[in-house]
Amino acid sequence: MAIVELAVETRTESGKGYARKLRSEGKIPAVRYGKQCGVSQYAVNRTVFEKFLQESGAGGLVTLDVDGAGASDEMLSIVKDTQVDPISGRVIHVDFYGVRYGEKIQVEVPLVFEGKAIGVAEGGLLQPVRRSLVARCLPRAIPENIVIDVTELGIGDAIHISDLDIEGIEFDTSVDFTLVTVQTIAKEEEVAVADDEEIEGEDAVEAEESEDAAE
Repeated sequence: MAIVELAVETRTESGKGYARKLRSEGKIPAVRYGKQCGVSQYAVNRTVFEKFLQESGAGGLVTLDVDGAGASDEMLSIVKDTQVDPISGRVIHVDFYGVRYGEKIQVEVPLVFEGKAIGVAEGGLLQPVRRSLVARCLPRAIPENIVIDVTELGIGDAIHISDLDIEGIEFDTSVDFTLVTVQTIAKEEEVAVADDEEIEGEDAVEAEESEDAAE
């Protein structure tokens, strides 16, 4: 994953009133924190940050350029959280989490399913169960996405988290959950036959009850 340089400016004030003032100026209040750094308050240009989100996603890796001093390794961060206005849908606050190049971090990485499964060609339906995974790795090893080849999946087959083996990336496999599977699709003819059999069975029961009542 590419490391993006993001310009921010230091802010010394806080509070709802000051936050509204920043937003009216086209800026987003932000804070940076982490195990290896203290808490610092910043403001980031809304247009610049929204473009970054579109290109890198919510778990993107950035190095902060504070007050035009230039980006540095010490300011390497990930976007830990974003608060969104429920009405406008715009970002109103950003949390950056400070990381180090040599320290493994946990990030959410999207899954991409590649290929046409054998089971789909046989009439099954490819059913993704997970769209992303939490991965643990070094900052520079964060992948843009995790590609999973589904070509060999037949009907009823599945790929689980334990099946993944990617160098430099760790996953929590304490629960071996399913990532993707191929399900059977009931044919219309089979459904129709089942319905007819059910109706015939109901008719037979009704006829038997009528005979019992007549006796």
